Amino acid sequence: MPEDVFVAAERLMVDYCHHLDALGEAAPLLALFTPDAVVDMTAIGMPRFEGHEGLRGFFEGVKARLSHSFHLIGNIRCESWDGAVAVMTAHVQGMGQPRGRAQVVMQVRYRMECIQTPGGWKCRHYTVTPMMPLD
Repeated sequence: MPEDVFVAAERLMVDYCHHLDALGEAAPLLALFTPDAVVDMTAIGMPRFEGHEGLRGFFEGVKARLSHSFHLIGNIRCESWDGAVAVMTAHVQGMGQPRGRAQVVMQVRYRMECIQTPGGWKCRHYTVTPMMPLD
């Protein structure tokens, strides 16, 4: 994978965590994904989301449910590059403080399929799988 592609795909992961942790509006998060993106979190007991409207509902729900959010990313690596699609993975520790409930901590693996679009690099498919047992 060319270094500029690696940096662009890595930036998508970092920006995703940054914007998610800000618990702000959905627009900056949606800008990281293609309009037809698929986000599959079924392996951690959450739904699969499709397209910007499905993702918008998820991001707005996160903002409404959490008072705090924190993601730590490590072991970012290129899994494949076919000249058009960059597949990146990373190990992530995600923590959230739901309003009025116990803190949630997860150790998961992110997998993002990234493509270059006229609007820049975007994620078209994002999967979250557990690395450690979920509580």
